Amino acid sequence: MNQPDNINISFDNVRMFLTWSSSFGTLQTARFSAAQAYIDKECVKYMTPLVPVALPKFRNAGKLLRSVKIVSAGRIYYLSEHSRYSYYIRSNHRHGGNPQAKRMWFEPMKRQYKGAILRGAAAIAGGRAK
Repeated sequence: MNQPDNINISFDNVRMFLTWSSSFGTLQTARFSAAQAYIDKECVKYMTPLVPVALPKFRNAGKLLRSVKIVSAGRIYYLSEHSRYSYYIRSNHRHGGNPQAKRMWFEPMKRQYKGAILRGAAAIAGGRAK
């Protein structure tokens, strides 16, 4: 976050000065970065039980689950082959090795845990979750 400029305001006989702390930009950037890292880690943690897993008898069992990477702030990728297909396919994932598996696993995770993730991120960033 960029450091805001100091402001001088004059109106009639009233003068006001708004002076920002010299560490404001650096401090807020660090807080926002820490909050984003928390959000990424919590999303991966809560999505993991919903990711489809092949039955153990197949050679790709667990490959999708192990392929998750936080590439950059706010970008979580599943890097195994067919991960996009597994995410969007309209099939019953429960027949595989994970009975809790769902398609588009980010969406049900978000519905269920959004409040908890936002409260944690707000506490790290020094704010309040709405």
